[in-house]
Amino acid sequence: MDNLCFGCDVKQQITDTEIEEMIAFQLAMESEKVNREEWLRRQSICEHCSARQGPTCGKCGCFYKFRTALEGKSCPISLW
Repeated sequence: MDNLCFGCDVKQQITDTEIEEMIAFQLAMESEKVNREEWLRRQSICEHCSARQGPTCGKCGCFYKFRTALEGKSCPISLW
């Protein structure tokens, strides 16, 4: 599935595979991550959120699968 990248000045197509690769690369550099159970719980909340726009959060613009993995981050609308 192709997604529009809203973080860029120019709307461009980005594939699910490209998104997953970017997230995996970035997460490999992070040291403070939540455990897998918490990560999946947070992702589930985001996946059912009306503010989600494809792979991104409609409130903060992040890739929600990345933000949900980080210990020091929270939901911009306080759902987790």
